[in-house]
Amino acid sequence: MPIAQPVILRECTPADASTLALIAAATLLESFAGLVPGDALLAHCAKNHIPAAYISHLEKPETRAWLAEVSPGAAPVGYAMLTVPDFPTDLLQPGDLELRRIYLFSKFHGSGAGRGMMELAIASARHQQAKRLLLGVHPDNLRAIAFYRRNGFIQIGTRTFQVGASTFVDPVFALTL
Repeated sequence: MPIAQPVILRECTPADASTLALIAAATLLESFAGLVPGDALLAHCAKNHIPAAYISHLEKPETRAWLAEVSPGAAPVGYAMLTVPDFPTDLLQPGDLELRRIYLFSKFHGSGAGRGMMELAIASARHQQAKRLLLGVHPDNLRAIAFYRRNGFIQIGTRTFQVGASTFVDPVFALTL
């Protein structure tokens, strides 16, 4: 059951890098524990979800990120990040952007925060005059796949994604803007 308290969405700056790294690792662990070997998942978080990685992303002009927060004290419960795409070149077209991450703690599913973050990402991509918004998703994340389809995304291909020794073939979705 979703939490009744309101979720506030706000755009991030490089000063939010530590908070982004924390919420990114926490939501990734919640989402993929049991689907990805634990040691590989922890190593992935230790390498990719660190403040320096988020500072690097946020310094790029195309990158936008948003935090979903609740009171008291603006506790982070999710985030989304829009970047230049990192997909196989055969899937890319000029003018593409990637919704690289959109995660929300499961107890906040159904709160409207996911939809709000998606709307911000789409609006930002349009503002940047992107032609399409791309995203990749773990093939077993059926809830996310259904959410993306409800938002107009269609599958355009696949990509391989490595986490430790595990290789996943992720569907790649696109939304024409």
